[in-house]
Amino acid sequence: MTIKTIIFDFGGVLIKTPSLNGMLRWKKFLGIGDEPEILEMLQNPHDSRLVQDICLGKVPEDYLWQIMAEKWGVKPQLISSLRRRIFSKRYSNRRMVRFLAELQQNYQTAILSNAGDQSRRLMEEIYHFDRYVEAIIISAEEGVIKPDHRIFQIAMERLHAKPDSSLFVDDYLVNVQAAREFGMQALQFINNNQTIQAINKLLKDEV
Repeated sequence: MTIKTIIFDFGGVLIKTPSLNGMLRWKKFLGIGDEPEILEMLQNPHDSRLVQDICLGKVPEDYLWQIMAEKWGVKPQLISSLRRRIFSKRYSNRRMVRFLAELQQNYQTAILSNAGDQSRRLMEEIYHFDRYVEAIIISAEEGVIKPDHRIFQIAMERLHAKPDSSLFVDDYLVNVQAAREFGMQALQFINNNQTIQAINKLLKDEV
């Protein structure tokens, strides 16, 4: 079936995820010791129980920054500064955002993200991604996270779309595989060139 709907992940696709090395340099600069829960979150966010609870909406995002301030022993003002730095416009993947804007002219577009309760404000007020998509589906608001098939079903219902006419793009292979199992076409984001070429080829082959 012809693709009518194209859905993008947020972190790692439309924005550049801050590097682990960068975060560890901050930690070293501040003279912070190893806090297991936070270190796990930085090194393996997909496997972190805390990150999963935030993305499920069980724990507010503010709690994460609160415990970082408490366990790292730094002032809240410094944590706020780090938070603003991490989520500044400079981390926007501008090439992919431009490509998304181009796709919007001919396709229904959306964002589907495993993200916390503050993410909608970030996407709409900082990055203004709502200009380029019909819907933004956030796991914390739905109480279910990728790769659970239920969140893909929520996206289909929200968009009045069908899996076999939808394309999903995510940087995490497990989520890509889950989308395929659900019946969607799906591509893994590796880099801008590879992803744009793959999408264009897929859409061209359908013409």
